Amino acid sequence: MAVQKGVSTIMLFQPPVFETIFRIPVEHRLVIRGSRSRGAPSDRVCWFHDEFDAAGALVARYETYDETDDAGQDRCGWRRYDANGRLLVRHEVAMRWSALVILKKSRRGAEAVLQRPPGHALPPRPSRRILAA
Repeated sequence: MAVQKGVSTIMLFQPPVFETIFRIPVEHRLVIRGSRSRGAPSDRVCWFHDEFDAAGALVARYETYDETDDAGQDRCGWRRYDANGRLLVRHEVAMRWSALVILKKSRRGAEAVLQRPPGHALPPRPSRRILAA
């Protein structure tokens, strides 16, 4: 299967299992709210999901993306928001989903790269002052 810069052909055939990436408990439901895409010069596919608990209450909202931005930088990742829209956790990799699947030799391997342990937030980014020291 050929992969071209800015084209995520593998995404069409091996899309991620979002429940696995987000570590959704079995008793919860993950419902897709929609998706969006855009073409050249930047290329992006984005999905929006809501997570509901067993009682039907909204637990979290997710945004997942696979993109090449206007500067030509590739990345894929996701963000988790609470029911009030506050960002709780984010995770991003500096490559397209298709490249990640190829690198890890399987969709499951790529999903593992995008997972974070439950309740594990990313550390804050160091400031430029710390980086320069």
